[in-house]
Amino acid sequence: KRQAEVELLPMAAAEGLGVFPYNPMGGGLLTGKYAAAKKPTKGRLVDSKMYGTRYHGEGIEKTVQDFIELAKRYGHHPAALAVAWVAGHPAVTAPIIGARTLEQLEGGLGAVEIDMTDGLWSEIAALSPEPPPATDRNEERSATNFGVRK
Repeated sequence: KRQAEVELLPMAAAEGLGVFPYNPMGGGLLTGKYAAAKKPTKGRLVDSKMYGTRYHGEGIEKTVQDFIELAKRYGHHPAALAVAWVAGHPAVTAPIIGARTLEQLEGGLGAVEIDMTDGLWSEIAALSPEPPPATDRNEERSATNFGVRK
């Protein structure tokens, strides 16, 4: 989800605010953990209806696969590249990795070794469309899910 790029990050930069984004790996989605072939039975996107709804939808599987292939092409762990991409935004102070295991932490910490060039940044950004303002979390608004007023 890239909504922060079009509203929150520009506002934070304009106001001189620090930003510590959570979930740069999309709950593990950008690591390949939830690839259709793997069919995981537990994890954030399986255990939480909110996360499952947020990180599924048209084109997301292709975007994730393209991201993982790009990471491999550059010789990076997908988790490290995801964290480096988030950290590379000029308005971001530092991303919160949110790892539950040492293996997850080590994957994300590899971000410090990645030189996030403008070219690499642009390649990653081109994998998914930048959203228009004020559209975040619309997929979560349903009678049985997070975000509905009763």
